[in-house]
Amino acid sequence: MIVKPEDFPRPDSWLRFRVSYGETDRMDYVYYGHYPHWFEKGRSHFIRERGMSYAEVEERGVLMPVRDLNVRYFRPARYDEEVGVRAAVGEWGRASVTFVYQVFGPPDCQTLLCVGMTRHACVNHEGKLIPTPAWLKDVIETG
Repeated sequence: MIVKPEDFPRPDSWLRFRVSYGETDRMDYVYYGHYPHWFEKGRSHFIRERGMSYAEVEERGVLMPVRDLNVRYFRPARYDEEVGVRAAVGEWGRASVTFVYQVFGPPDCQTLLCVGMTRHACVNHEGKLIPTPAWLKDVIETG
């Protein structure tokens, strides 16, 4: 996982939003299980910024189920704080793609709250592993 912001791969994207009350727990922290959902939102935003929605990727015959998920937490996010999810592709595999994430919080999305990664298999609509399509890599790397 990439902790240093300067080591984060490019191209990348940022998705900013405010923490909702329903995302917090009794300690007034964001419940840890919301961070993977934020990763998903950041990943979808990243793909959309490259000119294609995740729905379009699926329409073209590529599904990307999560094979691995890792998260490392440093500081909690709290209700009504603005957070920023940074997303990028960390690695391409023969039949997979790994996305990496950094989540930042106050002040002004400058404090690193957590880092993570998700590795996705490339499968067809029948669930069979397929090679990572060149067009997908092209869309993501050139936008």
